[in-house]
Amino acid sequence: LIRGLLTKQMGDFMSVETILKTKGSTVYSVRPEHAVSDAAALMSAKKVGVALVCDGKGRLHGVISERDIVNGITQFGKGLLDMPVRNIMTSPVVTCTPADTAKGILEVMTKRRIRHLPVVDGDDILGIVSIGDAVNYRLNEAEMEKAVLRDFAVAR
Repeated sequence: LIRGLLTKQMGDFMSVETILKTKGSTVYSVRPEHAVSDAAALMSAKKVGVALVCDGKGRLHGVISERDIVNGITQFGKGLLDMPVRNIMTSPVVTCTPADTAKGILEVMTKRRIRHLPVVDGDDILGIVSIGDAVNYRLNEAEMEKAVLRDFAVAR
């Protein structure tokens, strides 16, 4: 009963769609043939930890993260910076949908040891959520649950 009450009152608060509505849907991308140095420069300029790797038609082929670049330097040395992104990108990409929950994506991120999930609807890229986004929303959910339970207890 309480769980149903919480879900009913919280509505779509728990969804990835809600996270994107709050944080926005801006994503940054590079092409598979772009140099790793180009991806690193983009990520640095935009202050993001990941860029999507998309072809000329906007189809998602992979992601490149700070972790991929660090691991690539370890494996290939400074020559990595001139290599194409496709050589070190993470692929296939783990994605989520707007209907997924913050709790669900946190579980996926934790199990897969990844910090960013592109949000897709079929072939359309709608945005990207980070583990920080999901944690923030889970904390907000917990606060809302606490308030609902407090209100329920007071009403009894």
